[in-house]
Amino acid sequence: MYTFCSEIAVFLDCLIPNSSYSKHDEFHTWTQNRSPPPSYIPSALLYAPPEPLELLCVFPERASRVCAAASAAASRVGGEARTVRGLRETLELLRRDVDPRLPHVVVIDARQPQSLDAIALARAIRGIKNTQHIILIAVVKKSAYLKDDFAVLPFLEAGYNRVMVETLGATAWCAEMLQARSAATAARAQIGAVAALAAAADRSRDLVAVTDDQQRILLTNKSWCRVLGWRVEEGPRPFTETAGGEALRLASSGARDWEAPVTLRRRAAPDPILLPCRGAAVALTRSTSHVVFVCEPTNAMDGERGRGSLHSIRRGSLDVRSVASDGLRRTSLAKLQGLPLEAPITKVITLLSAATEGAPPSTVACIERAVDMLRTSELYSPQMKDEPKLRVEDPIATDLIGALLSQGPTNIISSRRSSNDSTVVRQTNRTNIKHKTSGQLRELLDTALTWDFEIFRLEDMTRGRPLTHLGLTLMGQRFDLCGTLECDERTLANWLTTIETNYRPKNSYHNSTHAADVLQAVAFFLEKERLKCLLEPLEAAAALVAAAAHDVDHPGTSSAFLCNSLDPLAILYNDVSVLESHHAALTFKLTLSDDRVNIFKNLDREMFKTIRHNVIDMILATEMTKHYEHLAKFVNVFYATSGGSKEDGLQADVSKTDEPLSLDTTALSLPENLVLVKRMMIKCADVSNASRPQKFAFEWAKRIADEYFLQTDEEKAKDLPVVMPMFDRATCSIPRSQIGFIDYIIMDMMEAWAAFIDMPELVSHARSNHQRWRELDEAGVTTIAEVMRAQRQYALQSTPSNTTTTTQPTAEE
Repeated sequence: MYTFCSEIAVFLDCLIPNSSYSKHDEFHTWTQNRSPPPSYIPSALLYAPPEPLELLCVFPERASRVCAAASAAASRVGGEARTVRGLRETLELLRRDVDPRLPHVVVIDARQPQSLDAIALARAIRGIKNTQHIILIAVVKKSAYLKDDFAVLPFLEAGYNRVMVETLGATAWCAEMLQARSAATAARAQIGAVAALAAAADRSRDLVAVTDDQQRILLTNKSWCRVLGWRVEEGPRPFTETAGGEALRLASSGARDWEAPVTLRRRAAPDPILLPCRGAAVALTRSTSHVVFVCEPTNAMDGERGRGSLHSIRRGSLDVRSVASDGLRRTSLAKLQGLPLEAPITKVITLLSAATEGAPPSTVACIERAVDMLRTSELYSPQMKDEPKLRVEDPIATDLIGALLSQGPTNIISSRRSSNDSTVVRQTNRTNIKHKTSGQLRELLDTALTWDFEIFRLEDMTRGRPLTHLGLTLMGQRFDLCGTLECDERTLANWLTTIETNYRPKNSYHNSTHAADVLQAVAFFLEKERLKCLLEPLEAAAALVAAAAHDVDHPGTSSAFLCNSLDPLAILYNDVSVLESHHAALTFKLTLSDDRVNIFKNLDREMFKTIRHNVIDMILATEMTKHYEHLAKFVNVFYATSGGSKEDGLQADVSKTDEPLSLDTTALSLPENLVLVKRMMIKCADVSNASRPQKFAFEWAKRIADEYFLQTDEEKAKDLPVVMPMFDRATCSIPRSQIGFIDYIIMDMMEAWAAFIDMPELVSHARSNHQRWRELDEAGVTTIAEVMRAQRQYALQSTPSNTTTTTQPTAEE
């Protein structure tokens, strides 16, 4: 009674502020400290136009009189009823594979558990995307319903909205249908309103976070994730792990709304940032249910952009507008600004460059020399000081310390030899073997150096052995790997066969076809004029070897999965770069185990060490956890800012300036910087799927999704942490996963690499694929089957009317 009176008092107080109810002594203290009423939401936002009732009846018995009564009631209220008999039919219908219409109401026969498990069916329905607004009604026996006071609880916990006693009365069913349709319409409107408000927050430049009453983060927008390095898939986490300060204290005190500074900790930077924050508590009852934090980004955050971002690319002679096929300025270059690419070294370079303004020439020269040293790729590789006194007095100590500190010869990654190098390259009698291929296969391999190379056709024609055939064509014939490595073609053929055999054909993505695709991309890049001028034959050979073997013996699961499952590989490599370390080690284990496959057997010691370090370094560079580190280093070195004066626009936005962009040609002359080029080359080749023509990009997306789905299934079966919860086959949206991948991984990297090698199609294909994925997402396409069906329809629409195309359904359909 007290609670009811309290709610009445609050209600009257909201309606009539001067009412005597709100000033009653019994409620006065509470009303002064209560949480504020919910913010006003316009009724237009919650409006839902009336729709004809869509009823779905799930009854195992075809001639059920209860089912007939419910269907008749649906017709009387101007609706339509459909009937299915079991769980499988129900789920197939709700996944929109048969009919795009989702029912408003689902009536399920729960009278005979042996014929239909109504509890399991309800849980399965609620696990499907976009079913929150569906009203579930369970039909139970009258005897079971009246026997237990709490008989409805199991049904409510499973996701049912109502429980109805079996009846044949048309009036009762008609009233039930009208109530259910009204509830479903209201629920759909509310969910749509929440989605609209969430979309508005997601597109805001402010940093927005919503917590529950326990201050666990439930929702963050893109700005919050971008600035703080937050990942949505991590799930609810305490707000105190990320924030602190006065705003957090006020939120904990129960204040209605406040404006106070908040301290936010970023994952990519050790120093926290202080931002102004506006907050509010939301309550639908007496207690607060949600707390909203809105943090305004300051100009200081824009001023701290490191020179590792693409905003800082020097403007000069290379017109990057030629990279984009539409001739427009590549505005997406600016996206790296918000990504967690900043490092302390970039801050140091920016400050030093700014310090040169107005400084004496001698000081400027010293600063420029220091900046050049900081731009090198190996900042912490120690070197012996050039002190003759130390070397003369204690040469043993000097050599010992040098050996302990050195990671090998300083030019170990570079294959360049000086003119005074006296190493003799041994000539061997190479046995040339003819690469026997059929006419069609020969015609296909003749196009191996085109960006739209038919890799999947090669897979079919070679019966799952594309790597050997493509490798012999590219490595053996086009790039003369045998001449560079002084081996015969039979050894190369044996090596390619051995490597391909050790790829696992059961993997839908990480198999020898993917290796052949990466090899083809690297070969295509090596044909570009810039790389022809930069890379020596031995470096090109190492790149081709690394590409062919970069994923050998890939188990089809990620390194994180291996670590969580305590796989022997994770134990062997101490949870550090597990897969990449395995690929590199196995490559040389297989190669050196037999002279018949050892393509390096005729190299001298130094050349072997050089190519070994090159291959290992490039394979390790394919580790995605270090993606942003490699990208930031590449951009920082080859697109460094000049001077730092105001005229040069130290903090200029490349998306707004009209001046073209240029490479730092001085960086290209330093051998140690070529390591970054080779890493970037194999990285771009490894994830070039999204920058391929659309038919290839979509097939690769299907294959990687299949592989990720299997990993998630295995994690659930073994009760392991789910590494990629977004790749749950029951809830995953394929278009959205690809949109995010292109936005945050592909676009910025491909734009930087395309500008470097002058290959505009990398960017144009990525944009075209991104647009197509967005169209599918807006059309409600989510599953692999829906994607492939939409693509076939799209291909049919694109086919001229005078031609006919026969399509077959995929296995998923």
